[in-house]
Amino acid sequence: MSGFAFRTGLVFEWRGVPHQIERLAIDDQILLKRLNDGQPILSTRNQLLTDYLDGEVAAKSDVVGAPAATLPGRPLQDLPLHVRSELQRRVAYIHAIEDAGTVVFTPHCLEPLIHAVASRTNDAKPPSVTTLYRWYARYRTHRQMRALIPRYDRRGGSGVRQTDRILELVEEATKEALGASPAATGTTIYALLVGKIKSENSRRLPDDQLVTPSIRTFYRLFGRMQAYDLYVLKHGKAAADRRFQIVKAGPKVSRILERVEADHTPLDLFLVDEETALPLGRPILTLLIDVYSRFPVGYFLSFGGTSTAVVMGALRHAVLPKPQTNEVIPNLPVHHQWPCYGRMHALILDNGLEFHADDLESVAFDLDIRLQFCPKHQPRFKGVVERFLKTVNYFFAHQLPGTSLAKMADRGDYDPVKHALLTLAEFKHLFEKWLLDVYAQKIHRGIHTTPWAKWHEGLSTYTPELPESVSDLQRRIGLVEERRLGREGITLNDLKYAGGELSPLLNQWGPGVKVRIVYDPEDLGQIQVWAPESEDPVTVFAVKQAYATGLTLHQHELICQRVREKGESTEDSEALAEAKYEIALAIDALLKSRKQRSRRVAAKLHGMTSAKPKARLTPSPATAKRAVEKPQSDPVAMPEIQVVTYPTFTLPLSRNPNEYL
Repeated sequence: MSGFAFRTGLVFEWRGVPHQIERLAIDDQILLKRLNDGQPILSTRNQLLTDYLDGEVAAKSDVVGAPAATLPGRPLQDLPLHVRSELQRRVAYIHAIEDAGTVVFTPHCLEPLIHAVASRTNDAKPPSVTTLYRWYARYRTHRQMRALIPRYDRRGGSGVRQTDRILELVEEATKEALGASPAATGTTIYALLVGKIKSENSRRLPDDQLVTPSIRTFYRLFGRMQAYDLYVLKHGKAAADRRFQIVKAGPKVSRILERVEADHTPLDLFLVDEETALPLGRPILTLLIDVYSRFPVGYFLSFGGTSTAVVMGALRHAVLPKPQTNEVIPNLPVHHQWPCYGRMHALILDNGLEFHADDLESVAFDLDIRLQFCPKHQPRFKGVVERFLKTVNYFFAHQLPGTSLAKMADRGDYDPVKHALLTLAEFKHLFEKWLLDVYAQKIHRGIHTTPWAKWHEGLSTYTPELPESVSDLQRRIGLVEERRLGREGITLNDLKYAGGELSPLLNQWGPGVKVRIVYDPEDLGQIQVWAPESEDPVTVFAVKQAYATGLTLHQHELICQRVREKGESTEDSEALAEAKYEIALAIDALLKSRKQRSRRVAAKLHGMTSAKPKARLTPSPATAKRAVEKPQSDPVAMPEIQVVTYPTFTLPLSRNPNEYL
């Protein structure tokens, strides 16, 4: 570390302006000269020391106009061993000169001193008198031992000795090779460079030929490239910006539910069917997490991929208080209750189509939730949920039987399908057990406490807000449609909804009035109808209650498709019931299929989710009895629900390619 002392001639910066000490008085007064205009200034030693503590005084060179010192700034421990050894050798000779007092720098005076130090330190090659004088002069100039550090790093030429055209060709060869393949090696790039130089020389005069650099010279040139530029050539600028960007602190939050982030991820785990024990595939986890406490506030599991309905299910689970975990696995109690509930202030989402749906925007407006979307391809703007989803897979799903692991290469001989063991209900039990009893009770390094403690700390300053009632939440969370009200009620998705609740609306507004409808795609048994200028909706039930209650929208669409294929009307209750029975049998057949993709489709059609982990499409007993007693005249009456496959064919070999044009 360099230093300075108040002595005549010292140059230093005081409050950003260079000053020089002209004279030191006995009474601690100091006469200064301001170097930018020559103005004399009278100050005191105490004033300068006080400003030094405040960071307003910094030392400069003692000599006016002298170049700035270029001493090594790295700590001594970071220097190579041979550099530290040489430094200790030089320091020993300088200390000997200082201990000797006044020394005349002549060979007669210095040679005995050099010989004594060399004998004491076993120095086989002691310095000459001239070398020792050079060391001492450097030390006296800078007044610190750091000036004696040998600068071996400055030996040799520091610039590039290749011509500008060679450097341009190196750049072109590097861009072309890495543009063709990010895995291009130095040998490949060098071969391309040699070819470019030969092509260039063929167009030059004999006395203006380019000299091909050796491969070692090329590697030195290649090594001078910045890591960022090299990554841009390999993977593109966007990927390089993400990789080389400094991670900064996220948005500041001051309370729970101020900022909640949401995202989806496929779980690295295969689940099996409850009845057949055959693998169904990997479910999709949709999760919402509170940024302040790092506590997940809600989730939704499904086999149907991402959709607005899935987001609605996760949002509903996040807002409502959580019941006690259903303990499906014996002797595995969950010791903690899930404490999270309430409306969030801001919900942070990415740019998936399901998040940009008008239905979600309408629900967020009704619940007074602000939706914020991250920039495209910038997951770092919701890094909390991204990191937690990785934690779920790596520290939970990867520890369970049937895990698919993160990469195929990590599996080795392990077959996750053969080892799949857990049903959706069992996984839900294990997931909530891990979430509440393990993750929430461990200290999180981002908040320096446990998520459990942080959430309860937040409860002391903020009370979560709930909708007026559960029914109010159900009236507001769902898919939104607009229909006309008629004398027969409302038709939605080929289902009629009618009842005395619609009479006041019909009397006031008349037939044909447009009404707003909110419905749950996981249960078509009822809808919420909002009349024009109405503050609250009315609940209207489906006319075919036995058919529609508990039926999902996807199941209903499939049943209607089956009815139309048979040439029957979707308003025929008996035709719908029979089609429902046939679809249920077809789904059960899919569950027993040897193809995992077919079994996954079956799980989706049954409506298996974390809200209904044991869901089954089951027709009424009377319908099943009639279907069994009905003679099967048509052998193709059973619908086929299967994955589409494409036929393959072989073309005969021909020497004439025009035959296939």
